[in-house]
Amino acid sequence: MSKIMLKDRDVFPGDKLAVIEVLQNGLGAYQQDGQVRSSELGRARFNLEKRLVEVEKRTRKLILPREGLEVVAEVGSVMRRDARVDIFIIDGKRIAKPYTGVIHISSVDRDYVKDMTMAVRNSDIVKAKIINTKNWIIQLSIRNPEYGVIYAYCSRCGTLMEQERGRLHCPKCDRAERRKMAKTYGTEELV
Repeated sequence: MSKIMLKDRDVFPGDKLAVIEVLQNGLGAYQQDGQVRSSELGRARFNLEKRLVEVEKRTRKLILPREGLEVVAEVGSVMRRDARVDIFIIDGKRIAKPYTGVIHISSVDRDYVKDMTMAVRNSDIVKAKIINTKNWIIQLSIRNPEYGVIYAYCSRCGTLMEQERGRLHCPKCDRAERRKMAKTYGTEELV
């Protein structure tokens, strides 16, 4: 059997790092048939004092939509009973390619909402919570006060609307509109 080097080096998953008589496995490594092997693509770090080998992961951690996480999304289309959104921030981290989500009218407010356009409109930016990811459909809720529209655009002229006494007001064309606003309307940082 060939001799295994005990100096820091780049490794692939499954690479032999040491034998268990010499070093034990730490983070990013596992034992199999008396050998310590890499479970990650990364850099192997050998600590001879502690008799431990760890692998520092070199690949990015995937950011996937999971139930209970907060998201920020742009409203794409609004129907009578639901709205389609493009999710671009998950759990405070911007993602490279957006996911598509759905906000159903029953997930908007505790009170009855007659039409989805009373809650959100095209191009609005919403903060929501993922409530279901089964069947490859990401269902969102804006029911609680911390969720809802965080930036709205005037449906007449497209100007960013300002909040005045619980309503939205367009500073350019003087139009007033209604949305299901988050309590942090206009203050959220878009990473």
